[in-house]
Amino acid sequence: MTKTKRLRDLINGKDAVVAPCAFDALSARLIEYSGFDLVATTGFGMHGTMLGVPDNGLLTFTEMLRMCRNMSSAIDIPMMADAEGGYGNAINTSRTITEFENAGVAGLFIEDQVLPPNCPYIKGTRLIPVEEMVSKIKAAVDARKDPNFVIVARTDAPFEEAVERLNIYAEAGADMVKPMPHSRKELEDYPKHLKAPIHLGFTYGKETTKGVTAKDCGEMGYKIITFPFAQLMSSVSAQIAILNEIKKNGTDEAFYEKMISFEEYLDTVNIDKYNEMDKKYMFNLD
Repeated sequence: MTKTKRLRDLINGKDAVVAPCAFDALSARLIEYSGFDLVATTGFGMHGTMLGVPDNGLLTFTEMLRMCRNMSSAIDIPMMADAEGGYGNAINTSRTITEFENAGVAGLFIEDQVLPPNCPYIKGTRLIPVEEMVSKIKAAVDARKDPNFVIVARTDAPFEEAVERLNIYAEAGADMVKPMPHSRKELEDYPKHLKAPIHLGFTYGKETTKGVTAKDCGEMGYKIITFPFAQLMSSVSAQIAILNEIKKNGTDEAFYEKMISFEEYLDTVNIDKYNEMDKKYMFNLD
């Protein structure tokens, strides 16, 4: 079964799908290794890991595409990507779909921000006209080769405008929609008003999802629940801790019990697969 078909089956299934967000090939591997059925990506995290900058729209189309190809190649489960604003107008969006699909991505979302987009938690966002976003969605739908490739439309608009926009985007052909709830009430109310399956980013450090689980969100009516910040923030925290330890004491020994073992790490990156390939293809000079 293709990754796109597996993603489509997940969306059509009865259960909500939890997808932590990766920012490189290793973090994608760890999501699969931990037993999840779907990997998502985080533009926020990829800006940090690839450029060392905040999510400010500096990552180019080709930089993002290259990393997404590496990530999708590293896993056997489907991956949904953050494709920013489609990297331009409707024609650019058409190419975005083509190239991301060719890279092995099973689906992606595009957003209706004025380019270059930025993380709404960093500063306010400006939106393009609804008609312009509709043209991008129609171009995206026309560009995909595989009808199972999933196209998601995202908006950061306030609640009432977001409902109107997202329902229009669904009518234009988007398979899913992605709102940005700003309160618990909005979180609970979006599924009552939206006419397409809903993609939700679990809000890091915000009251909107405090005390709420992915299961709770699934019961509200959300279909895919992603965790855009969990791996990134926890890995940065762990790295700062170990670096401070090395700087202070000149050794990392105090952290040995907290670290994954060398053998366990090799297991996460498929060492057995490559050992078998070595045995199968190695040329013996003796």
